[in-house]
Amino acid sequence: MNLSSRLNMFLAMAVCVAACSGPSVRPTATAPPSLDDVCDATVVGLFDDPVALRDGRWEGEPYVAGGASRPTAGVIRDLWVAGDLDDDGIEETVAFLWSATGGSGTRNYIAVFSNSGKGVSNRSTVLIGDRVKLREARIVDDRVEVDVVQHGPGEAMCCPTQEATRVWRYDGRQLREVAH
Repeated sequence: MNLSSRLNMFLAMAVCVAACSGPSVRPTATAPPSLDDVCDATVVGLFDDPVALRDGRWEGEPYVAGGASRPTAGVIRDLWVAGDLDDDGIEETVAFLWSATGGSGTRNYIAVFSNSGKGVSNRSTVLIGDRVKLREARIVDDRVEVDVVQHGPGEAMCCPTQEATRVWRYDGRQLREVAH
């Protein structure tokens, strides 16, 4: 067997070994839901019943037939982050939502969404507060940090002035606020 034949046989064996070794055992991360995906998801925890967002908004029936006051909810489109919050190799999307019941207040929420075999799934939704201003969010060491302006002692509900950073951890099932 000449050198060229030996080289070809060696290359063929190397290709066979590589092909026969099977797929890599490293898990592949699933892309987190996009904000557009979240805008068309069903959310639990804003009201007594789940709400199905359409294009980032939900509007319930009037409280009184023919009345103008009704429950509403939506996605805060300019604030969201994504990352692996529970160290499972799959990234989640953290989105911020609001709800209103027809009065002057708006309640803000933090929610975790993930992709599943059935589409986008809302994993957990937690109230941040009534009329809390959300400024910035980031994921640091598997925690979600959110800069807010919230109400200080004795402040009117209309006008929060206390700046704070609030922190949540997601354990794979539920968001929990933790000390900063």
